[in-house]
Amino acid sequence: MTGPRPTVSVIIPAYQDVTRLLAALSSLAQQDYPADRVQLVVVDDGSPVPLPAAALVNAAAPQPLQLVRMAANQGRARARNAGLAHAGGELVVFLDSDMTVAPGFLSAHAAAVGHGTHRVAIGQILIPTGQQRGAVARYQRGRGVHRLPVGAPIPFKCFVTGNSSLPRGLLGQVGGFDERFCAYGGEDLELGYRLHRAGAEFVFADAAISWHHHIRSLRGLGQMMAIYGAHGLPLLLALHPELAGVVRLDFLQLRPWQPRRLLLRAACWGVVYWPLWLMAVALQRGWVPSMVLDYLWWRARTVAFLGVRRRLASPPAKGPVDASAPPDRHEPSPLPATEHRSAADGPGEP
Repeated sequence: MTGPRPTVSVIIPAYQDVTRLLAALSSLAQQDYPADRVQLVVVDDGSPVPLPAAALVNAAAPQPLQLVRMAANQGRARARNAGLAHAGGELVVFLDSDMTVAPGFLSAHAAAVGHGTHRVAIGQILIPTGQQRGAVARYQRGRGVHRLPVGAPIPFKCFVTGNSSLPRGLLGQVGGFDERFCAYGGEDLELGYRLHRAGAEFVFADAAISWHHHIRSLRGLGQMMAIYGAHGLPLLLALHPELAGVVRLDFLQLRPWQPRRLLLRAACWGVVYWPLWLMAVALQRGWVPSMVLDYLWWRARTVAFLGVRRRLASPPAKGPVDASAPPDRHEPSPLPATEHRSAADGPGEP
């Protein structure tokens, strides 16, 4: 890279889990990037016990840190936008609070994006050595950009904000995150699609390494996929129905008797699902084929999506209607909106 290094704002949304957040900040404090060109912005998304400002500042030193507090838990999209409102760097780096980073992390992101470009860099997320056992960890290591051949173009569907960067001006051009995504999932894919339409080039920054320290259980990931299907997917497809193929729901656009639709609707039946689920549970400490896990996550979110669609298609119950009630945009999420999910366990399409 020629010329002065760009100024960098690192935005980290956080909800409780102070121990992992302090580890993330400590790793950022060891960067080889000039501290006077770095700004760390931590957004406390309504933690029941406010995050300790003094401890965070000390962990981040010598990098300057700004703590933004949200009055209530409002979700990752709104939390990241709140961080963006306080960001002054030319380059914006998104990082999840349950990740630590390599010393050259910021330098790698700056080199990948470069000056005056429309590049979006997707960093490399690894699993720490001590947590690499088990089917879920092994599956997550091989998702997203890791499924692509070396040198292949990076599609927008691989964009995840657990470890990524882009010019602040490009974010301003497309309008940041859509804050209607309040529950788990969908906001990364939706923003990635708008960046793609704005002409962004997605690149893999393999030297921008982060380690993901929060590996969910098989059951936990299934629950998160169901939340995504019930909340994020209906909104995503209402905004961009052309993305049905990306999220593997385009079969619903086929006529009811067409073979592909019949086959995939049958794949949602319990008689197909339960034997594969029980097999995955029994083998989760060892090896489960990636195809099986792909199916389980697809089925969890698809069944939830179909349930929402059926309810919306049903005639309203008879009785008085409260005209003063606000529209029901989506049901309350059973988990806090910023219940932490990282790129390694997010709904980004394989």
